[in-house]
Amino acid sequence: MIDLIEEIENWEQSGRKFALVTVIETWRSAPRTVGACMIVDEQGKMAGSVSGGCVEGQVVKAAVEVIANGVVKTLKFGVSNDDAWSVGLSCGGAICVYVQPFFSTSETGIVVWQALKSSLQSDEGCVLIYGDGAVGFYSESKKLGGFPSDVFSEASKSMHQKTSAMQSKGESTYFFHVFPPKNHLVIIGAAHITRDLITLARLQDFAISVIDPRGLFYDSLVDLVHEERLLRSWPLDVLPDMKLDDSVFAVLLTHDPKIDDQALHILLKSPVAYIGALGSKKTQQKRVSRLLEAGFQQEQIDRIKGPVGLDIGASSPAEIALSIMAEIIKVKNEGISF
Repeated sequence: MIDLIEEIENWEQSGRKFALVTVIETWRSAPRTVGACMIVDEQGKMAGSVSGGCVEGQVVKAAVEVIANGVVKTLKFGVSNDDAWSVGLSCGGAICVYVQPFFSTSETGIVVWQALKSSLQSDEGCVLIYGDGAVGFYSESKKLGGFPSDVFSEASKSMHQKTSAMQSKGESTYFFHVFPPKNHLVIIGAAHITRDLITLARLQDFAISVIDPRGLFYDSLVDLVHEERLLRSWPLDVLPDMKLDDSVFAVLLTHDPKIDDQALHILLKSPVAYIGALGSKKTQQKRVSRLLEAGFQQEQIDRIKGPVGLDIGASSPAEIALSIMAEIIKVKNEGISF
Protein backbone atom coordinates (compact mmCIF):
# COMPACT_ATOMS: atom_id res chain seq x y z
CA MET A 1 0.00 0.00 0.00
CA ILE A 2 2.90 2.36 0.66
CA ASP A 3 3.35 2.96 -3.06
CA LEU A 4 -0.30 4.07 -3.26
CA ILE A 5 -0.34 6.54 -0.35
CA GLU A 6 0.02 9.64 -2.54
CA GLU A 7 -2.63 8.42 -4.98
CA ILE A 8 -5.01 7.58 -2.13
CA GLU A 9 -4.62 11.07 -0.70
CA ASN A 10 -5.31 12.60 -4.14
CA TRP A 11 -8.48 10.52 -4.49
CA GLU A 12 -9.57 11.49 -0.99
CA GLN A 13 -9.04 15.19 -1.61
CA SER A 14 -11.04 15.02 -4.84
CA GLY A 15 -13.98 13.49 -2.98
CA ARG A 16 -13.95 10.19 -4.85
CA LYS A 17 -15.52 7.13 -3.25
CA PHE A 18 -13.34 4.07 -3.66
CA ALA A 19 -12.55 0.59 -2.43
CA LEU A 20 -9.30 -0.84 -1.17
CA VAL A 21 -8.34 -4.31 -2.40
CA THR A 22 -5.60 -6.26 -0.60
CA VAL A 23 -4.00 -9.63 -1.37
CA ILE A 24 -4.41 -11.60 1.87
CA GLU A 25 -3.27 -15.09 0.77
CA THR A 26 -1.39 -16.64 -2.13
CA TRP A 27 -0.67 -20.16 -3.36
CA ARG A 28 2.09 -21.35 -5.67
CA SER A 29 3.58 -18.69 -7.96
CA ALA A 30 0.99 -15.96 -7.51
CA PRO A 31 1.76 -12.74 -9.45
CA ARG A 32 1.78 -10.45 -6.39
CA THR A 33 2.80 -11.09 -2.80
CA VAL A 34 0.61 -10.93 0.29
CA GLY A 35 -0.07 -7.28 1.14
CA ALA A 36 -0.17 -6.04 -2.46
CA CYS A 37 -2.96 -3.48 -2.91
CA MET A 38 -5.04 -1.63 -5.44
CA ILE A 39 -7.74 1.02 -5.20
CA VAL A 40 -10.85 1.20 -7.37
CA ASP A 41 -13.35 4.07 -7.66
CA GLU A 42 -17.07 4.08 -8.49
CA GLN A 43 -16.37 4.30 -12.22
CA GLY A 44 -14.02 1.32 -12.11
CA LYS A 45 -10.85 3.36 -12.47
CA MET A 46 -7.99 1.75 -10.61
CA ALA A 47 -4.47 2.29 -9.32
CA GLY A 48 -2.08 -0.42 -8.20
CA SER A 49 -2.60 -4.11 -8.89
CA VAL A 50 -3.21 -7.42 -7.16
CA SER A 51 -2.29 -9.84 -9.94
CA GLY A 52 -0.33 -7.99 -12.61
CA GLY A 53 -3.34 -8.09 -14.94
CA CYS A 54 -4.74 -11.61 -14.56
CA VAL A 55 -7.85 -10.93 -12.48
CA GLU A 56 -8.05 -7.15 -12.20
CA GLY A 57 -11.18 -7.02 -14.38
CA GLN A 58 -13.14 -9.27 -12.02
CA VAL A 59 -11.78 -7.49 -8.96
CA VAL A 60 -12.87 -4.10 -10.32
CA LYS A 61 -16.46 -5.35 -10.75
CA ALA A 62 -16.51 -6.65 -7.18
CA ALA A 63 -14.98 -3.42 -5.87
CA VAL A 64 -17.66 -1.28 -7.54
CA GLU A 65 -20.31 -3.41 -5.82
CA VAL A 66 -18.59 -3.01 -2.46
CA ILE A 67 -18.53 0.78 -2.90
CA ALA A 68 -22.27 0.72 -3.62
CA ASN A 69 -23.42 -1.52 -0.77
CA GLY A 70 -20.63 -1.09 1.80
CA VAL A 71 -20.33 -4.86 2.36
CA VAL A 72 -16.78 -6.26 2.36
CA LYS A 73 -15.95 -9.25 0.16
CA THR A 74 -13.31 -11.94 0.23
CA LEU A 75 -12.59 -13.38 -3.21
CA LYS A 76 -10.35 -16.22 -4.34
CA PHE A 77 -9.00 -16.43 -7.87
CA GLY A 78 -6.99 -19.09 -9.64
CA VAL A 79 -4.37 -17.89 -12.09
CA SER A 80 -4.26 -20.22 -15.08
CA ASN A 81 -1.00 -21.30 -16.65
CA ASP A 82 -1.76 -19.19 -19.74
CA ASP A 83 -2.49 -16.11 -17.62
CA ALA A 84 0.61 -16.79 -15.56
CA TRP A 85 2.75 -16.68 -18.69
CA SER A 86 1.24 -13.30 -19.57
CA VAL A 87 2.66 -11.79 -16.36
CA GLY A 88 6.02 -13.52 -16.58
CA LEU A 89 5.43 -16.63 -14.45
CA SER A 90 6.20 -20.21 -15.35
CA CYS A 91 3.05 -21.68 -13.83
CA GLY A 92 -0.29 -20.64 -12.38
CA GLY A 93 -1.24 -20.05 -8.79
CA ALA A 94 -4.06 -18.58 -6.74
CA ILE A 95 -4.71 -15.45 -4.76
CA CYS A 96 -7.28 -14.42 -2.17
CA VAL A 97 -8.20 -10.73 -1.99
CA TYR A 98 -10.07 -8.68 0.59
CA VAL A 99 -12.26 -5.93 -0.86
CA GLN A 100 -13.48 -3.18 1.46
CA PRO A 101 -14.72 0.40 1.26
CA PHE A 102 -11.81 2.72 1.91
CA PHE A 103 -11.34 3.62 5.57
CA SER A 104 -12.73 7.16 5.28
CA THR A 105 -16.28 5.77 5.10
CA SER A 106 -16.33 5.07 8.87
CA GLU A 107 -15.31 6.99 11.96
CA THR A 108 -12.96 4.23 13.11
CA GLY A 109 -11.54 3.92 9.61
CA ILE A 110 -10.69 7.63 9.48
CA VAL A 111 -8.78 7.37 12.76
CA VAL A 112 -7.00 4.21 11.56
CA TRP A 113 -5.98 5.89 8.30
CA GLN A 114 -4.53 8.89 10.14
CA ALA A 115 -2.66 6.57 12.54
CA LEU A 116 -1.23 4.60 9.62
CA LYS A 117 0.03 7.74 7.86
CA SER A 118 1.54 9.04 11.09
CA SER A 119 3.34 5.74 11.75
CA LEU A 120 4.71 5.57 8.21
CA GLN A 121 5.93 9.16 8.42
CA SER A 122 7.71 8.54 11.73
CA ASP A 123 8.95 5.12 10.57
CA GLU A 124 7.24 3.36 13.47
CA GLY A 125 6.26 -0.23 12.74
CA CYS A 126 2.53 -0.86 12.64
CA VAL A 127 -0.15 -3.33 11.57
CA LEU A 128 -3.55 -2.91 9.92
CA ILE A 129 -6.03 -5.51 11.16
CA TYR A 130 -8.92 -6.71 8.98
CA GLY A 131 -11.61 -9.04 10.31
CA ASP A 132 -15.34 -9.44 10.84
CA GLY A 133 -15.93 -6.64 8.34
CA ALA A 134 -14.01 -4.17 10.53
CA VAL A 135 -10.60 -2.51 10.48
CA GLY A 136 -8.16 -1.93 13.33
CA PHE A 137 -4.64 -0.70 13.94
CA TYR A 138 -1.73 -1.76 16.14
CA SER A 139 1.61 -0.17 16.96
CA GLU A 140 3.72 -0.19 20.11
CA SER A 141 2.16 3.12 21.06
CA LYS A 142 -1.43 2.71 19.87
CA LYS A 143 -4.28 0.21 19.51
CA LEU A 144 -7.42 1.08 17.54
CA GLY A 145 -10.54 -0.94 16.80
CA GLY A 146 -12.85 -3.07 18.87
CA PHE A 147 -10.92 -6.31 18.58
CA PRO A 148 -10.22 -8.72 21.48
CA SER A 149 -6.88 -8.35 23.26
CA ASP A 150 -5.54 -11.62 21.82
CA VAL A 151 -6.00 -10.20 18.31
CA PHE A 152 -3.75 -7.27 19.20
CA SER A 153 -1.26 -9.76 20.67
CA GLU A 154 -1.18 -11.58 17.33
CA ALA A 155 -0.71 -8.25 15.57
CA SER A 156 2.32 -7.59 17.76
CA LYS A 157 3.80 -10.99 16.89
CA SER A 158 3.21 -10.40 13.18
CA MET A 159 4.93 -7.02 13.36
CA HIS A 160 8.03 -8.44 15.02
CA GLN A 161 8.07 -11.29 12.48
CA LYS A 162 7.65 -8.70 9.69
CA THR A 163 5.11 -11.02 8.10
CA SER A 164 1.65 -10.14 6.79
CA ALA A 165 -0.60 -13.18 7.23
CA MET A 166 -4.03 -14.62 7.97
CA GLN A 167 -4.70 -15.90 11.49
CA SER A 168 -7.74 -17.72 12.88
CA LYS A 169 -9.01 -16.78 16.34
CA GLY A 170 -12.00 -18.78 17.52
CA GLU A 171 -14.65 -18.57 14.83
CA SER A 172 -13.12 -15.45 13.27
CA THR A 173 -10.31 -15.02 10.77
CA TYR A 174 -8.13 -11.93 10.73
CA PHE A 175 -5.61 -10.54 8.28
CA PHE A 176 -2.62 -8.68 9.72
CA HIS A 177 -1.11 -6.29 7.17
CA VAL A 178 2.34 -5.49 8.51
CA PHE A 179 4.23 -2.26 7.85
CA PRO A 180 7.63 -2.79 9.52
CA PRO A 181 10.04 0.09 10.10
CA LYS A 182 12.45 0.77 7.27
CA ASN A 183 15.52 -1.39 7.26
CA HIS A 184 18.48 0.68 8.48
CA LEU A 185 21.94 0.37 6.96
CA VAL A 186 24.60 1.56 9.41
CA ILE A 187 27.98 2.00 7.75
CA ILE A 188 31.06 2.33 9.93
CA GLY A 189 33.61 4.07 7.79
CA ALA A 190 33.31 6.50 4.90
CA ALA A 191 35.38 5.00 2.10
CA HIS A 192 35.37 4.65 -1.68
CA ILE A 193 33.03 1.66 -1.42
CA THR A 194 30.63 3.62 0.78
CA ARG A 195 29.10 5.73 -1.99
CA ASP A 196 28.36 2.69 -4.17
CA LEU A 197 26.90 0.83 -1.19
CA ILE A 198 24.66 3.76 -0.27
CA THR A 199 23.43 4.05 -3.85
CA LEU A 200 22.39 0.38 -3.84
CA ALA A 201 20.80 0.64 -0.39
CA ARG A 202 18.73 3.64 -1.46
CA LEU A 203 17.31 1.58 -4.32
CA GLN A 204 16.12 -0.92 -1.67
CA ASP A 205 14.60 1.89 0.44
CA PHE A 206 17.00 1.50 3.37
CA ALA A 207 17.44 4.29 5.89
CA ILE A 208 21.16 5.07 6.03
CA SER A 209 23.63 6.29 8.64
CA VAL A 210 27.38 6.70 8.20
CA ILE A 211 29.71 6.82 11.21
CA ASP A 212 33.39 7.75 10.95
CA PRO A 213 35.38 9.96 13.34
CA ARG A 214 37.84 10.72 10.54
CA GLY A 215 35.19 12.27 8.29
CA LEU A 216 36.89 10.94 5.18
CA PHE A 217 34.89 11.04 1.94
CA TYR A 218 32.01 12.86 3.69
CA ASP A 219 31.89 15.57 1.02
CA SER A 220 31.22 12.89 -1.59
CA LEU A 221 28.20 11.60 0.33
CA VAL A 222 26.21 14.73 1.16
CA ASP A 223 24.05 14.38 -1.95
CA LEU A 224 23.05 10.84 -0.92
CA VAL A 225 22.62 10.96 2.86
CA HIS A 226 20.92 13.53 5.07
CA GLU A 227 23.57 15.61 6.82
CA GLU A 228 22.28 14.61 10.26
CA ARG A 229 22.93 10.96 9.35
CA LEU A 230 26.59 11.64 8.44
CA LEU A 231 28.08 11.27 11.90
CA ARG A 232 31.66 12.42 12.37
CA SER A 233 31.91 10.58 15.69
CA TRP A 234 33.35 7.48 17.28
CA PRO A 235 31.00 4.47 17.29
CA LEU A 236 31.04 4.51 21.11
CA ASP A 237 29.59 8.03 21.07
CA VAL A 238 26.61 7.33 18.79
CA LEU A 239 25.78 3.61 18.57
CA PRO A 240 24.46 3.31 22.16
CA ASP A 241 21.83 5.95 21.33
CA MET A 242 20.71 4.23 18.14
CA LYS A 243 17.86 1.74 17.98
CA LEU A 244 19.86 -1.43 17.33
CA ASP A 245 17.18 -4.00 16.55
CA ASP A 246 16.59 -6.63 13.88
CA SER A 247 15.90 -3.96 11.26
CA VAL A 248 19.54 -2.81 11.44
CA PHE A 249 22.22 -4.04 9.03
CA ALA A 250 25.74 -2.91 9.97
CA VAL A 251 28.79 -2.85 7.70
CA LEU A 252 32.30 -2.00 8.87
CA LEU A 253 34.56 -0.52 6.20
CA THR A 254 37.34 1.38 7.98
CA HIS A 255 40.14 -1.26 8.08
CA ASP A 256 41.03 0.43 11.40
CA PRO A 257 40.71 -1.86 14.46
CA LYS A 258 40.46 1.16 16.78
CA ILE A 259 37.18 2.10 15.06
CA ASP A 260 35.86 -1.26 13.89
CA ASP A 261 36.43 -3.08 17.17
CA GLN A 262 34.74 -0.31 19.13
CA ALA A 263 31.67 -0.75 16.93
CA LEU A 264 31.78 -4.55 17.15
CA HIS A 265 31.85 -4.48 20.97
CA ILE A 266 28.46 -2.75 20.82
CA LEU A 267 26.93 -4.47 17.80
CA LEU A 268 27.71 -8.01 18.95
CA LYS A 269 25.74 -7.41 22.15
CA SER A 270 22.71 -6.21 20.18
CA PRO A 271 20.07 -8.08 18.12
CA VAL A 272 20.98 -6.37 14.81
CA ALA A 273 20.14 -8.52 11.79
CA TYR A 274 23.53 -8.36 10.09
CA ILE A 275 27.14 -7.48 10.85
CA GLY A 276 29.61 -7.45 7.97
CA ALA A 277 33.27 -6.47 8.14
CA LEU A 278 35.56 -5.64 5.23
CA GLY A 279 38.94 -7.31 5.06
CA SER A 280 40.77 -10.44 3.98
CA LYS A 281 40.53 -13.82 5.68
CA LYS A 282 43.78 -12.98 7.48
CA THR A 283 42.27 -9.71 8.69
CA GLN A 284 39.21 -11.59 9.90
CA GLN A 285 41.36 -14.08 11.82
CA LYS A 286 43.11 -11.21 13.62
CA ARG A 287 39.72 -9.63 14.33
CA VAL A 288 38.45 -12.88 15.83
CA SER A 289 41.53 -13.20 18.04
CA ARG A 290 41.08 -9.67 19.40
CA LEU A 291 37.41 -10.27 20.16
CA LEU A 292 38.16 -13.56 21.94
CA GLU A 293 40.75 -11.77 24.04
CA ALA A 294 38.12 -9.13 24.84
CA GLY A 295 35.86 -11.83 26.27
CA PHE A 296 33.44 -12.49 23.43
CA GLN A 297 32.29 -16.06 22.82
CA GLN A 298 32.91 -17.76 19.48
CA GLU A 299 29.16 -18.06 18.97
CA GLN A 300 28.85 -14.28 19.16
CA ILE A 301 31.81 -13.68 16.88
CA ASP A 302 30.42 -16.08 14.27
CA ARG A 303 27.67 -13.53 13.59
CA ILE A 304 30.23 -11.41 11.72
CA LYS A 305 30.24 -11.87 7.96
CA GLY A 306 33.92 -11.58 7.21
CA PRO A 307 35.18 -11.20 4.61
CA VAL A 308 31.98 -9.28 3.96
CA GLY A 309 29.79 -9.90 0.90
CA LEU A 310 28.79 -12.82 -1.28
CA ASP A 311 31.66 -14.41 -3.18
CA ILE A 312 31.11 -13.10 -6.72
CA GLY A 313 34.77 -12.49 -7.47
CA ALA A 314 34.33 -8.77 -6.80
CA SER A 315 37.37 -6.54 -7.23
CA SER A 316 36.29 -2.93 -7.92
CA PRO A 317 34.59 -0.79 -5.25
CA ALA A 318 31.29 -0.99 -7.18
CA GLU A 319 31.49 -4.79 -7.37
CA ILE A 320 32.38 -5.11 -3.68
CA ALA A 321 29.44 -2.88 -2.78
CA LEU A 322 27.19 -5.08 -4.93
CA SER A 323 28.43 -8.23 -3.18
CA ILE A 324 27.77 -6.65 0.23
CA MET A 325 24.27 -5.48 -0.69
CA ALA A 326 23.46 -8.88 -2.17
CA GLU A 327 24.48 -10.55 1.10
CA ILE A 328 22.38 -8.08 3.10
CA ILE A 329 19.32 -8.76 0.93
CA LYS A 330 19.89 -12.50 1.27
CA VAL A 331 20.02 -12.25 5.09
CA LYS A 332 17.02 -9.92 5.15
CA ASN A 333 14.87 -12.26 3.08
CA GLU A 334 15.93 -15.35 5.01
CA GLY A 335 14.44 -13.73 8.10
CA ILE A 336 11.03 -13.10 6.48
CA SER A 337 8.30 -15.68 5.91
CA PHE A 338 6.51 -15.01 2.65
